[in-house]
Amino acid sequence: MRLSKLFAAACLSLTLAACGGSEFADESTQPDTLSSVEQRVEPVPMCPSGETTLYWEEPSGVCGGCTVSRQPGQPTRKYAACSGNVSGTKAIIGNYCKTPCELL
Repeated sequence: MRLSKLFAAACLSLTLAACGGSEFADESTQPDTLSSVEQRVEPVPMCPSGETTLYWEEPSGVCGGCTVSRQPGQPTRKYAACSGNVSGTKAIIGNYCKTPCELL
């Protein structure tokens, strides 16, 4: 009898966890620090002989779209590409939060 109650409790716990009904969900994460879109980070492209690897950054969001040590930052992506075919070899090699930025 005791074993069947333990089994039933385990099944109920698994069911709740699978359906998102667990009361132990971590709600300490602030929604403003989460990104709604995750970008795949790719390896640096292997350039043919005679071409160089170019690196650059581009803003990927607005100031205040991320935070570093509670300071507003701007989501930024770092790219790499081969000098002979930039559009064909462009790869995202990093996502980070660039600080400081000034909220308007």
